Amino acid sequence: MTLAEMVNGQKARVAKFQADGLESSTQLKLAAMGLAPGCEVQLIRRAPLGRSIQLKLAGASICLNHQLATQVSVEVNQ
Repeated sequence: MTLAEMVNGQKARVAKFQADGLESSTQLKLAAMGLAPGCEVQLIRRAPLGRSIQLKLAGASICLNHQLATQVSVEVNQ
């Protein structure tokens, strides 16, 4: 599952970044924002038309566009 497939309120752990989809500079920027493999995230809400998502992680809130969210694999918490 990817961040883009999560539903509002759902919690997950970041598993990995898609190797073929993200440049290393983008991965570094995400890590600087706190989004890295192993971190816990919660989907807060989607923007109208689903073009971006708001995530809560480590006490912060970040927004990602849909294309970027499809490149982050997660493991959903049960």
